[in-house]
Amino acid sequence: MCHEATSVGLPESIGVGKGTVTLEDFDHCDALFCIGHNPGTNHPRMLTTLREVSSEAGRLSSFNPLRERRAGALHLAAAPRRDVTLKLDADRLYLYLVKVGGDIALLKGMMKTVVALDAKSLAEGGPGVLDREFIAQHTTGIDEFAG
Repeated sequence: MCHEATSVGLPESIGVGKGTVTLEDFDHCDALFCIGHNPGTNHPRMLTTLREVSSEAGRLSSFNPLRERRAGALHLAAAPRRDVTLKLDADRLYLYLVKVGGDIALLKGMMKTVVALDAKSLAEGGPGVLDREFIAQHTTGIDEFAG
């Protein structure tokens, strides 16, 4: 169950059956979006990183159709000798309950918002917010999507 979506969907879409993000990537993010799972019940190794992101400059947003028992906390069940729960700062964690299947609408809305921010930045003489080199090398259909 844990990696079913990645083992089927990722090879088809990006050619690799696992995530391509490293833990070091989190050192450079301003926001982190967890979609379809509760970050509080994430893998024990990842919990430390999630806690660091949520307690520093970053924001952690979780989009999940299930109201999880430990939502709002990072639960370290594997901690030696005791059960440790790290509560997250309320102003750094955003929990959103989406309807099952609502993730597609959520992601489309997020993409359209980023495209609009890019257009606004360019119109104001700024550099834009999209990584055009990455998009040109690794994607197709951006013009149709953004148009």
